[in-house]
Amino acid sequence: MKNRLFIKAFLALSLSCSLMQVSCSLMQAQTKNEIPDLDKIYAPVIVGVVPCDAYVGLSKMENGEWRHYNYGENAATDRPMYLSSMDNGKSWQTKYLPKDLPYADQKSPVSGEYIRIFSGNGKVYALRTEGGLEGGRTIVKIDDELGIMNKPPIFIRGGKRIISAAHRTDRSGAYVYYSDDDGRSWKISQKVNVPKHEKCGFHKGIRWNHGAVEATVVELHDGRLWMIVRTAQDKHYQSFSTDGGETWSETSPSPFYGTITMPTLYRMHDGRLLFFWCNTTPLPELPTATGVWDDVFTNRDAVHVAISEDDGKTWKGFRELMLNTERNSSNFGNTVSGQDKSVHQVQAVEVEPGKILVAAGQHAQCRRLLVFDIDWLYEPVRSNDFSDGLSQWSAFRYYKGIVGHCSYNRQEEPILTTHPDRHGAKAMKLGYEPNDSLLQDNQGAVWNFPAAKNGFVKLSMKLPEGSENIDLILNDRWFNPTDTVAKYQCMYSIPLNRKQLRINDESWHTISVHWQHNKRATIYVDGRKQGSIKTTTSTEHGISYLHLLGGREPDSTGIYIEQVEGGKELM
Repeated sequence: MKNRLFIKAFLALSLSCSLMQVSCSLMQAQTKNEIPDLDKIYAPVIVGVVPCDAYVGLSKMENGEWRHYNYGENAATDRPMYLSSMDNGKSWQTKYLPKDLPYADQKSPVSGEYIRIFSGNGKVYALRTEGGLEGGRTIVKIDDELGIMNKPPIFIRGGKRIISAAHRTDRSGAYVYYSDDDGRSWKISQKVNVPKHEKCGFHKGIRWNHGAVEATVVELHDGRLWMIVRTAQDKHYQSFSTDGGETWSETSPSPFYGTITMPTLYRMHDGRLLFFWCNTTPLPELPTATGVWDDVFTNRDAVHVAISEDDGKTWKGFRELMLNTERNSSNFGNTVSGQDKSVHQVQAVEVEPGKILVAAGQHAQCRRLLVFDIDWLYEPVRSNDFSDGLSQWSAFRYYKGIVGHCSYNRQEEPILTTHPDRHGAKAMKLGYEPNDSLLQDNQGAVWNFPAAKNGFVKLSMKLPEGSENIDLILNDRWFNPTDTVAKYQCMYSIPLNRKQLRINDESWHTISVHWQHNKRATIYVDGRKQGSIKTTTSTEHGISYLHLLGGREPDSTGIYIEQVEGGKELM
């Protein structure tokens, strides 16, 4: 009876998403004819809509079925549901469970039982199957204090120890629960925390100081555990454990940029590591930001992935896995409290060798299931000619006034235009017209390419007489399209105008910039060297972003761009 009460409490706190909303979204996103077979998927392909916040819920069954359980809270129904795929993530169907049969989660490699950590009634519980999915369930209380954002269990030391990362509602630090008896009993590790954000530089206020939260953990080849945590700083912080997660080293900045967003580490079957994170920097803090809660989120519209072949020492890729489909929405703030229109949460699994299934996002309008091939991360170069519009670009501005849940409404920038010289083609046009309704009314556009320590970018441009200067910025992370701070925290910033480039006609010209790691970059116009420029800031992993930033001099003429290319310098 007691066990049944725990189950009932668990179910009441485990469903957040409207089933009708999920079903409608899936009907739109899941037409089989639109999704290629897995062996033909290379770049990320959307295959479904995640039923709840995406950091937890993916589980593999013994018959090869993949499930994504609905583990959300504040349910619109008390009927347990999950998404089911029998073809390794290509297609999904909604399934239901009996009310007295709660979900599974991760399968123990030692016993074959399924284990899950969850919160409810102000406490934390561990669920363990007894006799597999068709058997019973044992639920035990493992913490009298509420730990939240409990991550999926991972199995270390050959499966002999289970750990699950979490943090408390008071955000007093990150830690793990750990078990040495296959999930029957649990202990709590030492906590780790991070420095507080302080008002300085471009910041007129203080970011939400929530401490170290939403930790991700992986076991390294040398037996250590590596923890990366969400922080209020410009970077994620990291900590290491040499005793299986019981104690942790003092935190320090990790190699990855990320602010108030969730990181996720994942070990592939062949030993390579994947890291999923936003790699984004928010706008400077407003004077009204006090460090308590957050006034507005301005860096949750892109999620990235990188790969390491040497256990995290070096990384490749740094590619945008997904841009928020709502990033340009004029009613972006049309949400209720706690509904964050973001793509910053991730869970990943390898469904076939080299094929990665990813659940990403929070709000029902933004979260998605995607599949991509790992070889996509090794692509050296990317190009874009606007034939697909601005789908590859971040090019939006914020309307003044915080609305909804920590958000601004957005305006898609009016920078995609008819090509002035090629019938039926599109081009980007950057100019300036004042607009008092916007938080920042200059124009800007941000585009990602594969990270390169030694690389290049190339633009085909037209600079009509009378057009004003824009800046070509090369960076190693995403900045808001109109954020002028990017000029001061980038690797290179190059003014694009007739005088600087020595252009005095209405023709199209090829502008290219070539760099070597943290050294001077060389600028070419139509293949002729036009000068060089020193680095503004060094980068660890290489440059992966082209940022075109407009000024605030009235300019109805504008500069035209018809094609861009960027990536690794091919020798």
